[in-house]
Amino acid sequence: MTPVEEISNVVRSVFPDWQVYFYAIPEEVIDDKHVTQVLITESNSDIATFGGNTFNEMALGYRLQAFYGLDEQNLLSIEVKLYKALESAGWRITDSQPRYLDISQTDEQQMIKNIEVNKTLTLDEID
Repeated sequence: MTPVEEISNVVRSVFPDWQVYFYAIPEEVIDDKHVTQVLITESNSDIATFGGNTFNEMALGYRLQAFYGLDEQNLLSIEVKLYKALESAGWRITDSQPRYLDISQTDEQQMIKNIEVNKTLTLDEID
């Protein structure tokens, strides 16, 4: 399983009604403001831990951008639940930006949250 699939599975296990996408949200659903959509993109991929004249681990980072559905309530509680699930799967929350309104929308504005997660994997753990 790839890291992006692992993150997606964690998000879906906690919030099965959310739509989760990799690298792009399809045009046909991008304007659906009544469901929470999460976009996962790679933010970091670096080699780490050297030994035996080679690297032995990779430090991987991903950005989760949550476009909250208009009916979502208690966003802080939702975020804590998501963070705990990611943490349980071995992902470290390294950055959590303040929520902001999508000002590109003129009628109903969605809240957006950007979250960075990182995990270091040995080469044996990478499929």
